Amino acid sequence: MPGIPFQRIVIVGLGLMGGSIAKALRSGGFAGSLVGVVVDAQAVRRLRSAAKYWRISLTCEPEPALQNADLVLLATPPQIALRQLPELARYISATGMVSDVASIKAPVAQLGRQLLGDRFIPGHPVVGGEKTGFAAARKNLYQGARVILTPLPEQAPAALDAVRGFWQYLGATVSQMTPEAHDQALAATSHLPHLLAFAYMAGLADQVPALRDLAGGGLRDFSRIAASDPDLWTAILAENRSAVVQHLKVLQENLDSVRQMLAGDDTRTLKAFLEQGRACRQQFQFPPLTY
Repeated sequence: MPGIPFQRIVIVGLGLMGGSIAKALRSGGFAGSLVGVVVDAQAVRRLRSAAKYWRISLTCEPEPALQNADLVLLATPPQIALRQLPELARYISATGMVSDVASIKAPVAQLGRQLLGDRFIPGHPVVGGEKTGFAAARKNLYQGARVILTPLPEQAPAALDAVRGFWQYLGATVSQMTPEAHDQALAATSHLPHLLAFAYMAGLADQVPALRDLAGGGLRDFSRIAASDPDLWTAILAENRSAVVQHLKVLQENLDSVRQMLAGDDTRTLKAFLEQGRACRQQFQFPPLTY
């Protein structure tokens, strides 16, 4: 991978996101040092064979690896990342840059700046999947994906450019927002859609015996993200609850309007509403399907 600005990279967490970074680096020709920090010795044993294939050094003791890292990528869920940052910051070298992949940015960006100053460049790849773990990681996950960097004011340009360059080398398109604008936007485009999928399927729970063999493509496609990790999404929704509740209120108003259209047999207004929804969807640029 010619020109990549780092030669010693440590990834904390080798699940879908962190594992996909590691696989993308090796598939792209990165020949530098690549270390994965995992939770315990049991995780090291479980991942040993796959890590050897991808030439990833594994450890459950982060201190030695972090002291020598050019770039540390925190690839754990938001609430875990917030707990890990104070401890990890003690070990990271004075020249090492740090970024993350959490889908909630305001609290992570503030804590990262407090602990690491200009060396912390928060980021969020707007891509993922409902499956978890290193086995689910894909070398092409970030190809064509959008990565949003959310630096705080007065971020050092050199550090920002280096992390932007890193994601571009993985095939991503990089943009920039404030942490607050990111969290408000992602509540609408990711967090609330996940909540809806979970909520709708939970509402069908007592009807599963009668409906099990009657599901079509619509339910499959709509409910796919309800197969995601409930622990992860509980944490995301709780951290971004204010923005999610705002968007949820708008949705409830729209659903009330649709209920009135159906109750009043107002098919003309209903059709116009559906056309508005279709036209809105056609304006979005979605990440590529890579599975």
